[in-house]
Amino acid sequence: MRKHLLPLSFLAMSLPALSLEVPTAPHIIVNGMAEYKSEPDMATLSVSVSALQKEGLKAKQQVDSKVAAFFSKLEAMGIERSDVEAGNLVVSPEYQYEANKRPQLIGHRAQRQLAIKLYQMDKLSELIDTALAAGLESVSQVVYGLKNAQDAKDKVRLEAVNDAKHKAEMLAQSFGMKLGKVYSVEYRSAMPMPVYARSLKMMAPAAQNESADTGYQQQSITFTDSVDAAFTLE
Repeated sequence: MRKHLLPLSFLAMSLPALSLEVPTAPHIIVNGMAEYKSEPDMATLSVSVSALQKEGLKAKQQVDSKVAAFFSKLEAMGIERSDVEAGNLVVSPEYQYEANKRPQLIGHRAQRQLAIKLYQMDKLSELIDTALAAGLESVSQVVYGLKNAQDAKDKVRLEAVNDAKHKAEMLAQSFGMKLGKVYSVEYRSAMPMPVYARSLKMMAPAAQNESADTGYQQQSITFTDSVDAAFTLE
């Protein structure tokens, strides 16, 4: 009987599972996989604020003014200040470069990055329009997500485990054997695939509306997970 069991252990083995601890008794190794898709219920909008002035202080003040005006508009939309992550304001000299000439200082640019978390997906286009109307130079990207992403991760992980159990039971039955207890498990954590929307640069109002309608439609977020398990055979 041992002759028939050893090939079974070998054929069910995949390369990633070779590092599993296996028993000396007849056994089977399987890989469980699962995929779970969910519609996003939040989005993070990344925007850039910048200003170029002869003096660094004036450039900073202009950026501060734009950010303050944008915050006021966000509050009017019902977006809390705590839902906005503001990066440090950076002021640096900006030069003009021409062939065979020394770089010429044209001013100082102040820049600040903002990330706004939006939990009302039906207001995404309005938020983009608000950002551009407030004088922000660009919406660099939109990242879709889930407020309770851990629930989705737990769900797909459990499905991967169940898939491993199902495969092991089917293989054991197909070879006329009885599946024993799990002997060892190897788990490699998987991250959800982030969903990005294309960038939206400063443009005419009509083009803004067209881009918001076509470039920022909701897309599914995919969670995948995988687990390797070794079972004894009876």
